[in-house]
Amino acid sequence: MEKKNYEISFILSGRLTEEELKNEIEKIKNIFQKINAQLLKESEFNKINLAYSIKKETEAFFGYFWFEVEPEKLAELREQLAFEKNILRYLIVTPPPKFKKTPIQRPHHKEFEHSRTEIQPTIPIEANEERKEPDYQKLEEKFEEIQKLV
Repeated sequence: MEKKNYEISFILSGRLTEEELKNEIEKIKNIFQKINAQLLKESEFNKINLAYSIKKETEAFFGYFWFEVEPEKLAELREQLAFEKNILRYLIVTPPPKFKKTPIQRPHHKEFEHSRTEIQPTIPIEANEERKEPDYQKLEEKFEEIQKLV
């Protein structure tokens, strides 16, 4: 079967000393060797504060590995990790495929070419035209007429 890429994230006990942490990481790497997984990338394990306690611990070490293995071997990996008491949580995911970003090519049509044409007003505007004041008396009469209808 063909090998696939995976990412596994770990939350290790925060009670581990620096030396114990290194030993725990080596144990995990040995598990990967047993199942013939190839490690591709390894992060540093940094101490973090947990949002909620896990197995009565509020601090933990977080890190991840990228590895390549046959999908059938994942069950064996999970089985081996279940026996490690210092692993509080782990998550195995398949990283998303990398997509190539290609620009969208728009069709070239002459009718869609941008040409700047000035829009001419349909009603001619006279610059010297004065604005007339409304006839308030006629408006009052119209208003009274409307009120009578209501």
